[in-house]
Amino acid sequence: MRAQFIRRSAAVVAGLALAAGGLGIAGALQANAAGTSNTAVSTTAVARSITIKAAGTYVPLWAKVPLTGKTTGIAKGTVVQVQRLQSGKWVNFPATTKVTSKGTYSVWVASGRAGVNEFRVVAAKTASPSVSITYVK
Repeated sequence: MRAQFIRRSAAVVAGLALAAGGLGIAGALQANAAGTSNTAVSTTAVARSITIKAAGTYVPLWAKVPLTGKTTGIAKGTVVQVQRLQSGKWVNFPATTKVTSKGTYSVWVASGRAGVNEFRVVAAKTASPSVSITYVK
């Protein structure tokens, strides 16, 4: 009966270890059982950031202006959404692209709205600074 209790207790501990992903108590138990030392693996979270650069700042109406930039901590394939400042609010602009394997992006904008247009890009809940492009008639 004592042996059965020990087996059941070991099964419970093993189940908890699997549920915890092999960390904590399970990691210590596994390290002791294998006769190796338990070394902690640290993962540092990379701060997400995104830059933006406009190829032109003073252009004719409807001219295509490339926006390029680099990202940090944002995965390849993440959608990059262009936004324009309208009446004090950032509104999605009909231009998107994806982050490349090198952490860069490239997209162009064209506007029929004369005057200063403020643009930024957003990816993975991270916004770039804004850039101003003045469209003239």
